[in-house]
Amino acid sequence: MKIEIKEMSRASEGDTIELEGKVFRANDPNSGQYGWSQFIVIKDATGEQGCWLNLEGEEDKVTKDSSIKIKGKVSKEYKNKQGKMDRSINGCQFKIVQAPAQSSTKPKNGNGTKDNYWVKKFKYEVERDPKVQLFIVRQSAIKDCTELAKIPPSKTFLIKVHTEKEFFEFADKIVAYIYKDLMAENSVAILGGEIVGTSEDGTPKVETKEERTKKAEGIVGKTRFKPASTKQKNIIFGYKDKKVYYKGMIDSRYIETTEIKEIGDPKKLSVEEASKWIEFWWGEQGNPQDIGARKQREIDNPRDENGKPVDALVKGDKESLVKQVLVDEIYALRRENRLNDDEKFEKEMGYNPKIEKLTEAECIKLKGLLKRYVPF
Repeated sequence: MKIEIKEMSRASEGDTIELEGKVFRANDPNSGQYGWSQFIVIKDATGEQGCWLNLEGEEDKVTKDSSIKIKGKVSKEYKNKQGKMDRSINGCQFKIVQAPAQSSTKPKNGNGTKDNYWVKKFKYEVERDPKVQLFIVRQSAIKDCTELAKIPPSKTFLIKVHTEKEFFEFADKIVAYIYKDLMAENSVAILGGEIVGTSEDGTPKVETKEERTKKAEGIVGKTRFKPASTKQKNIIFGYKDKKVYYKGMIDSRYIETTEIKEIGDPKKLSVEEASKWIEFWWGEQGNPQDIGARKQREIDNPRDENGKPVDALVKGDKESLVKQVLVDEIYALRRENRLNDDEKFEKEMGYNPKIEKLTEAECIKLKGLLKRYVPF
């Protein structure tokens, strides 16, 4: 249903509603196991409302002052930072009605009150084209050579430039001195390379990032430089399809915390590394003898028909199997609720982020809190 913000009190938890307004605040997008999202606050003539937008990627972010239409579901009530009860609209689909107006103020010349167009253009041309750099250095060298030639013989510094040839030869010496270091610095900064030796003409030899990458690919193979596929990431990290969340390898009760840390950031995971982890967990494809780590751990740690570990140690023991399962489940809930950051977790939940140090009773309470927690 389409409503105004002041009518939010009529909506119940889980209702799908539509709002239209202007973006009053727009946080930076963030990426989690459910994909890209962004928190914004929209404003209409009747009030303000916080919303979580679903994004295809970081480039789809919404900017402040955009006019927008959103459609999403009303969340549970939660206590905001001011201690007041509040609700957000989650999983929003959106449409930009009007982008923010661009400023038409022309840049002014002068003392830096506005961007100086010609200064910026000059700097850009110098960085972009080495020929411009060489032109400036030569012009400076000729001017310096002219000034030096004017110094009277009585002074300590004296150069002899009686002919045009001698004049330009001396200027070329100045150019060679300046140009050598200038190009070395710019080659490293602009091309992302590093100095690996000296060329035949005496100038530093720079190896670019592309050249280093090509050399490395010849040693370890190209797959090390390709990111893991979406399918591989879904198997390892899980994914959400509409309303259903499909757990991944890292959500399993049998995986160890050290292994999750070793897998690392999904963005930095390569094709090769992802393939190795999937084979380690599920076994080699086509090899019935290799049952994989997950199946083996399931055999080593049997459970009864209620899902409870068989032959678990005494309840309350810090090393009990019951507590180990609780710890794994809490870490999975932390990831699901976007509470991976230890400082944020401790502030929001009031518990030590090092879950292993908690007692079994504390783990049970914390698990219940995380199940009811609504991220905002």
